[in-house]
Amino acid sequence: MSSIKFSNAFDAVTDNKEEASELQIRADLMIALRDIVEEKGWKQSDAAEVFKLTQPRVSDLLQGKIDKFSIDLLMTCLHRVGFRFKPMYENSRLSIEVQAA
Repeated sequence: MSSIKFSNAFDAVTDNKEEASELQIRADLMIALRDIVEEKGWKQSDAAEVFKLTQPRVSDLLQGKIDKFSIDLLMTCLHRVGFRFKPMYENSRLSIEVQAA
């Protein structure tokens, strides 16, 4: 029996590489936000206040309902907790510096 290997878990659900990449980015951002909520010991209502979302939206976030969130909104939530993202392109390489306020 042969096995199939994927570089990204979302490659298994779509043949579109761009869509798989976007799904992976959204998942990674959602995990980071969930980890922040857990580390801070916030209740969903606390996170909702900080993220400027409703409590049901925070519930969706913490449950990993990826289809309900855009990269833009997730980045905005990270910005609201003090993280800034600075993309840099030098010598044919793209990197992103994350700055915490």
